[in-house]
Amino acid sequence: MVLVFQLVLMVLKKYIMNTNKRTYKTIKWILRNHIKTKVKSLWTYEDDNFRMIYENYSGESRIYTAHQMLKLIEKLIEDEAKRETN
Repeated sequence: MVLVFQLVLMVLKKYIMNTNKRTYKTIKWILRNHIKTKVKSLWTYEDDNFRMIYENYSGESRIYTAHQMLKLIEKLIEDEAKRETN
């Protein structure tokens, strides 16, 4: 299961790098699926990378729940749209 998430996140990163406008479609789908199926997952976001924590975490990055990560992504999209209009 961990390998599947790593693969999905790798594909997501390649997709993001190849497009000008980011939609975060895949990561949002994963997060919504976790919420819907009541998976208690924790996430980090640093240097434009999303990472699900699946073992003991000893890093310095802020930890987000799936709900919090969805809100963060919406804010990232909103901020990017504001930058494009300026």
